[in-house]
Amino acid sequence: MCLSPQFDLVAGLAISVVAVDALWHCRNPRLLGLAALPAIFAVHTFSSAAVWLGLQGSVSATVLDVATASYLFVAFVMLPVYLPLAILVIEPRGWRRPTLLLLTAAGGYAAVEFMLAMASGRGSAAACDGYIDFSVTATSSYSAVLYVLATCGALLLSGQRILFIWGVTNVVAVGALSIWASRGLPSLWCLWAACSSVLVAWYLRRLTKGRAEGNPWPWEPGGLDSQRLRADTGAGP
Repeated sequence: MCLSPQFDLVAGLAISVVAVDALWHCRNPRLLGLAALPAIFAVHTFSSAAVWLGLQGSVSATVLDVATASYLFVAFVMLPVYLPLAILVIEPRGWRRPTLLLLTAAGGYAAVEFMLAMASGRGSAAACDGYIDFSVTATSSYSAVLYVLATCGALLLSGQRILFIWGVTNVVAVGALSIWASRGLPSLWCLWAACSSVLVAWYLRRLTKGRAEGNPWPWEPGGLDSQRLRADTGAGP
């Protein structure tokens, strides 16, 4: 995931600290999906470190296989379904919720195809100069498109400005990191995972503080700015 096992281990530990903070400030079950994202990123980063060590011959082949399967499962099977659902449950009633359901279904279709490919042995990890090339081969281009729509589109559909801005930044960051990686440069994905985790923890802190001051949850009336809420519900001025 990042340029060395040592880098992944340090990043994983840093993300773990942020994950504890995010879960600590989760004050409603509907926020749990979002609050658990840093913990998922931490596990993902540690899995990458284990794959690095396995490819270098520092751990057994069994550990390498388990770590590779774990990394691929989170990246290709879990996230395209998990992320749209995490955003869906904190949205108020309106057009965004059914649209997020469609994105979840799209992500689910992609996840099933990737899972079947992994089950047939088409998932792999290869050490390169400064990064690991994780891949799941012989899947359709439709699944790749649906995967991107689900993972990147969910945040862009959020009615909350902070999550929407995160979504825009995520599209830019993912695009830049993909181009960076395509040129054989050292991977920096774990740094973006750390930045995203910090944003999630900060957002939950903000919600907790707002709730203590008497503000509604995002999915409750008044949880969004009035203009967006009227647009979502079709209510009059």
